[in-house]
Amino acid sequence: LNAADTWVSPGHKYFCMAIPKAACSKIKLILQQLEGLPIPSQPLRIHYRDTPGICSVPSIADLATSEAVEILTSDEWFRFTFVRNPYSRLFSAYKSQVMDLTSPYVGFRESIRQKAGYPTPAGAALGMVGFADFVKYIAEQPDEQRDGHWKSQSETIHLDPIRYDFIGRFEAFQQDFTAVLQRFDAPAELVASLAERVNTTVKLPLAVAYHKQLADLVYAIYRRDFVT
Repeated sequence: LNAADTWVSPGHKYFCMAIPKAACSKIKLILQQLEGLPIPSQPLRIHYRDTPGICSVPSIADLATSEAVEILTSDEWFRFTFVRNPYSRLFSAYKSQVMDLTSPYVGFRESIRQKAGYPTPAGAALGMVGFADFVKYIAEQPDEQRDGHWKSQSETIHLDPIRYDFIGRFEAFQQDFTAVLQRFDAPAELVASLAERVNTTVKLPLAVAYHKQLADLVYAIYRRDFVT
C-alpha cells in the first residue's frame, strides 16, 4: 500500500486512496479543507506532508497497526477512491512527468532515450521522448516496479484486501465527489469549488497520441484495470 497517497480522517471516519493522475491533487486539497486545515500557498505542495507550516490530513502510516486494520475493515469507516480511463490517465502522466522537460524525471527520460536508440549529439540539450517509446519502455517493467503515475490502478487500490464503499470516476468527478462530500455535510462553497481544476496538462486529443497498435499495447498493460 502506498501510504503516502492515503488520506484518513478519524473525525469523519473516511479512508481515501488517492490515485496519481486521477484528480489526486484536487481530492487532497478538498479533503484538507474539509478537515479545516490550511492549504499550501503552492497547491501542488499538498503532496508533500513535510511542507513547513502545514499540518496535513494523516496517512494510514501515521496510525497504529490496530487502528489501520479497523480503518480498512470496519463497517464504521467509509472507504473511497477515484479511477480513470487508463488511456487518458497514461497520456496525462506522460504529458506532466515525461513530456514536460522541467519535471524531475530526467534520468527516466534518459533511460528511455538509450533504450529507444535516440541520438545524443555532443553538447546538445536532451529533448523530449516520444509517447510510444515511453509506453514501450514501461511495458517491459513489472507493474509493482512502475512509478505511481503509471502503476496500474488495480495494484494501487488493492481491491482484494480493501472493500471500498465508493469508487468514483474521473470522467464524472464533480458529480461523484459531490456525492462523497455530501456524506460529511461539507460546506456549499467547498462543493462548488470542485469545478476549479488544478494540475492540468496541455489539452491534446487521444487520437494525437494513439494508433491502433499502441492502443492495443496499453490495453495489454492495463488489462486488469479495464476489466475491473
